[in-house]
Amino acid sequence: MKTQFAQNRAARWMAHVQQWRESGLGKTRYCRENGLALSTFRYWITKSRPSSGGESAAIPALVALPFTFASKAPSIGLMVSNRYAMDIPADFDEATLARLLSVLESRC
Repeated sequence: MKTQFAQNRAARWMAHVQQWRESGLGKTRYCRENGLALSTFRYWITKSRPSSGGESAAIPALVALPFTFASKAPSIGLMVSNRYAMDIPADFDEATLARLLSVLESRC
């Protein structure tokens, strides 16, 4: 059971942690401006974090994921007036290609 003194001390430090988070200042500057010991302040920042239920904090790690290269479907390369290059898939829509070529021919 915490004594009244310990509860007051914890409340005071938690208030400082909250004010620091809202201030946008760095830890060192906040401590300097408020006459606080940086090491003690860091301790209370750690105490203010939610408890993980006794479990240690997760450690970030790289995880290898399976990767397969997608095979490229056959396509047709088309150069219009040495200005426009297109890679047209084998299953292209003829009407769309005709409209596109019409637009490009009008600009060349």
